[in-house]
Amino acid sequence: MNEAKFTIKDNKNIRYALSKINNFPKNTACLILFVIDKNARIIGSLTDGDIRRGLLKGHTLDDNITSIMKKNFKYLLNYSDYKKFDEYKKNSLKIVPVVSKNFQLIELINLTKIDALLPVDAVIMAGGKGIRLKPYTNDTPKPMLELAGKPIIAHNIDRLIRFGVKNFYISVNHLKEQIINYIEKNYKYTNIKIHFIEENEPLGTIGSLSLVEKFEHKDILVMNADVLTNIDFYDFFINYKDHNDSMSVATFNIRINIPYGILDTTDKKINSLIEKPSFTYYSNAGIYLLKKELIKFIPKNEKYDSTDLMENLIKKRKKISHFPIRGYWLDIGNAQNYAKAQDDIRYIKF
Repeated sequence: MNEAKFTIKDNKNIRYALSKINNFPKNTACLILFVIDKNARIIGSLTDGDIRRGLLKGHTLDDNITSIMKKNFKYLLNYSDYKKFDEYKKNSLKIVPVVSKNFQLIELINLTKIDALLPVDAVIMAGGKGIRLKPYTNDTPKPMLELAGKPIIAHNIDRLIRFGVKNFYISVNHLKEQIINYIEKNYKYTNIKIHFIEENEPLGTIGSLSLVEKFEHKDILVMNADVLTNIDFYDFFINYKDHNDSMSVATFNIRINIPYGILDTTDKKINSLIEKPSFTYYSNAGIYLLKKELIKFIPKNEKYDSTDLMENLIKKRKKISHFPIRGYWLDIGNAQNYAKAQDDIRYIKF
């Protein structure tokens, strides 16, 4: 967002502010200006409604804007106020500034385009060879296979951006130049940071986390690059935080229908009969949230899968839980699922 368009210096008069608001494009999310002092700190907000009320109270167009601005404006402190963001979203706030502790503007966020503000680092695993997807992956890495004219990995990055994720790490290996070149070109002028973890040898589904020297946040979201999903990352994160989990695993349901009656027996005695039962199991969806401190359990430069970490945490009696995905999820790991994803994406609500 163009911050300069929505800011105004505190030495300007009401006439200037009115003129600036009047020049906003018709599709502007909210007619608001944030007043900044000589030290570039936000000291108030000003809307067209504030101007109208000020004029009705007797102020003139030549009066200074500080005489009518709102001093108790809404804001977010850094990027950690994810619950306050949700509150603002529910109250239909359109634009909110993110400020530092001394109220200097970091960024203006358009709440009509962002669903949440998650304080996590995202790690996307994109190093697989895609053997089950040959011949599609002979010359193209699996995360770069297109759905609706966009690579699978871009769908995942864009959805995470929609949930306010700013810091990305992408683990690459097989045909990595294609992934790196695409991302550097297409996300160059965005306000997100993308780092690449280059594996010399395949390190499994979570092993590359050990190669990151420093994460910005206390919590890390890890996901496979080859899944197509509209999971609600905010609900996933809130569930993880509310339960104070060390790790949370996103899951999808597998329902098994037995077409026959099942007998519960002891020796040869029949205790009960269940006619054509159905059983529901939860399967790993390849999306995880975990505390940064768990990285110490991941061996460096060794193949290590997410299931290895889960088993290790269970042995250490760490709190690990699962989060059932209530939306769409598909692992694009074979030609059949890739064909299904190409059809499904036309109907998925992201």
